[in-house]
Amino acid sequence: MSPVTLLFNRQRRLTRKSQFDLMYKDGRRRISGPLLVHTRQNGLEFSRLGLSIPKRIGNAVTRNKIKRRCREAFRISQHELPGHIDILLTIRPHDPLATEKYVALILMGSSR
Repeated sequence: MSPVTLLFNRQRRLTRKSQFDLMYKDGRRRISGPLLVHTRQNGLEFSRLGLSIPKRIGNAVTRNKIKRRCREAFRISQHELPGHIDILLTIRPHDPLATEKYVALILMGSSR
């Protein structure tokens, strides 16, 4: 049995504006606590994550803290996601949560 790899390299990220536009246009939306979760099948061997965090969330320190915790939550839970999907998280105003809370919110928001 091979060990499960918990990678989060560049190919597991949504990086281009066209990818984000496609998620906003064709993705399924679901509210999961302070997250708006857009999901869409990607046809790849793995899931990918994109983050959208507006400046009204707080200062750069707060926004970066939330981004780090959301990325880590995705990295930990990527093998528990239903199928190979793209996930775009639009963050709504809230105080930063623990990584475990973000894991639960991502899994709840990406379920069908």
